[in-house]
Amino acid sequence: MLPELEVPPISRFAQHWRYGDVAWLRPGELLFTTDVTGQLNLWHQLVGPNGERGFARPLTAYPNRTVRTIVPSPNGRSVLYTADQDGDEQVQIYRVSARGGESIPITTNRRAQYLIARGGLDASGRRLLVSSTERNPSDLDVIVFDLVRGTFSRPLPEGAMWSSPAWEPTGRRFSVVKVSSNTKIQTYVHDLAKRTTVEVLPHEDDARVTPEGWTADGRSLLVVSDVGREFKQLELVDISSGYRKVMAAPKGDVEKVAFSARASKLLYSVNEDGYSTMYAGRLGGPYRRISSLPRGCLTTLIWGESLDISPDGSAGAAIWETGTGPPAIVRFSTDGRRFSELTETMVGGVPGGPVPRPKLVRFRSFDGRYIPAFYTVPKRRGRGKMPAVLRIHGGPEMQSRPDWGETGALNAWLNANGIATLRPNIRGSTGYGKTYQKLIHHDWGGGELLDLKAAVEWLRSRPEIDPARIAVDGGSFGGFATLSCVTRLPEYWKAAVDVFGPSNLLTFVRSVPPSWKRFMDEWVGNPDTEADFLRERSPITYIDRVRADLLVLQGANDPRVAKAESDQMVERLRSIGRPVEYLVFDDEGHGFERRSNQLRALETAGRFLVDHLKS
Repeated sequence: MLPELEVPPISRFAQHWRYGDVAWLRPGELLFTTDVTGQLNLWHQLVGPNGERGFARPLTAYPNRTVRTIVPSPNGRSVLYTADQDGDEQVQIYRVSARGGESIPITTNRRAQYLIARGGLDASGRRLLVSSTERNPSDLDVIVFDLVRGTFSRPLPEGAMWSSPAWEPTGRRFSVVKVSSNTKIQTYVHDLAKRTTVEVLPHEDDARVTPEGWTADGRSLLVVSDVGREFKQLELVDISSGYRKVMAAPKGDVEKVAFSARASKLLYSVNEDGYSTMYAGRLGGPYRRISSLPRGCLTTLIWGESLDISPDGSAGAAIWETGTGPPAIVRFSTDGRRFSELTETMVGGVPGGPVPRPKLVRFRSFDGRYIPAFYTVPKRRGRGKMPAVLRIHGGPEMQSRPDWGETGALNAWLNANGIATLRPNIRGSTGYGKTYQKLIHHDWGGGELLDLKAAVEWLRSRPEIDPARIAVDGGSFGGFATLSCVTRLPEYWKAAVDVFGPSNLLTFVRSVPPSWKRFMDEWVGNPDTEADFLRERSPITYIDRVRADLLVLQGANDPRVAKAESDQMVERLRSIGRPVEYLVFDDEGHGFERRSNQLRALETAGRFLVDHLKS
């Protein structure tokens, strides 16, 4: 057994940059967001013909705004982007020259949200497609802005969530998504002259159809669809005739697509048990696997894209993760021959060497399903059995992957302290088919809690794990699941960390953003007609059962999980004499964006878990 070594502070493990949206401006010129300056800002970087790393410079330098998404102009002269303030998610649109200079606001109404997507600016650079809550906070309308005249129109019916509008190359039509739930997404094409809105791949059942790019002649639309299937495939649809041609039908989800209409080349990635496999080729195939990429996955982003293809189709850019260190922006040739990292990743170096690679495992749950999970065992540990942390992803319709993620520094530091981690993909997770994903609908605190019980029992059965020293942590839905664990499965946990998790489903569904409320009945439950059900599934109902010490982290401006969710949990615990630490970030929302706040959150959570599990 190796002797225990002194572990450096967690700040050493957090000496790396984060990366957000990535987009090609022109061949050889890349745009991305990074928090090098302490906040996610927009950067421009030159890239050599063989992937040589060129000069990088910031195009924005906000101290208190977060740049979320990037839309390059078709002529490459300017960049549109969205940014919000203090995590409020009321994103506004700005334009900045690709050479740098002052950013010009296009929208200034902070009471509304303005969203833009790739393809939202037409070929002339004059008309911009926007999804906005401006008219009604409960809806997302499509607005067509004329940036020259300063006029606008709303061409689509009201009362829906319209998202991701993108121009067809002639500018006569645009594709748009209508979101009814996470598993019911429809694509439409709107013709401005005819004033018609026609569905692409009409279907009756719950299915997802999302547009991925127009062909250069404007006749056909690339879509990703799971109509009649468990997993999402790539199809080319002729808009006039409705003829469908399947481009790729893998056994896992087609998760990301990047298409260059000018070069008629595309990239797509397939989610295979959490790993990403990348393919490239000319539209129609054959498609070649990009073997130059190291084994890993595309990073998971709430805002922006982690994959893009250069306008000439010669290269891809991705925010890529291998699980043994933080994500990096990589460039690879679409012929699969060349690969290079374009950005610094672990600036300070991980103390003690690379982080252990997570191992894919499976354990059996209550109904016979085998639940996949990523298990990381420390390279060095002290004598005797190890403590462990069960780490639960958010969403809930997201996926733990072999990645570094938002809290990779914490995971690495726990491992360096001799603590194992298990990150399960409980029912409701994406990547395993839509039937598995839909199991969470209207069942929060139900089947997935039994999956988590099976997960902790699997940990307790491991010969290397000390069953008396197991903790649980998670954020957002993962925070809800953490609170469910400590209140409804109290006998398993020594400590827990809840990061902005709902504690009371009755108050949660009433306080979500207005545009989310149309989903709540199907997704979680109706607070008027199902109050008893929601109360029975709420962690706060079982507060007197808590045995574990608890740390709660919360952003004061969180628009998704209101601060009141954490407040009531903390107040009730303190009223019955249970120990709880509570840290509120006054200038953050749903996620901690400022570098200083990230470090404080990591240090607080890391210290709390290590103190409790190693004592």
